[in-house]
Amino acid sequence: MVYSVITIANKFIDLAKNEPLTNMQLQKMVYIAHGFSLALRDTKLYYEDTRAWNFGPVVPELYEKLREHGSNQVKNKISSSPKEEIDKDSSEIIEEVYKNYKQYSGPQLSGLTHQKNTPWSKTWESNKYGVIPADDIYKFYKDNQL
Repeated sequence: MVYSVITIANKFIDLAKNEPLTNMQLQKMVYIAHGFSLALRDTKLYYEDTRAWNFGPVVPELYEKLREHGSNQVKNKISSSPKEEIDKDSSEIIEEVYKNYKQYSGPQLSGLTHQKNTPWSKTWESNKYGVIPADDIYKFYKDNQL
């Protein structure tokens, strides 16, 4: 099933509990979970587009909701979230991504997405601020992350 990016971000916020989690960390973890969902299940995790911004992949709709936090910790769920129940398979992907990436700072996660031949780098080179094609994300995660 495909969800709102806000629903996915709120799941990460729930998992973090009282641990620090910034806007940048949320953006990157949401994107990484999306990549694993595409590679493992051939299904998007969220329906919004991901764009190539200066600091890596960003979902503008999520950025708009979190921009007030700047680089500070996001402590509370995003209130305008649709009431969506995340299925078991999607939850497992989100939980695994959180478990494996929570120790990385926002800039460290951004660095991971900035590596050569990532979907972000390919899009950034040809179309700064453009949409990162889901097919590129799928191929990258299928070929490099599984």
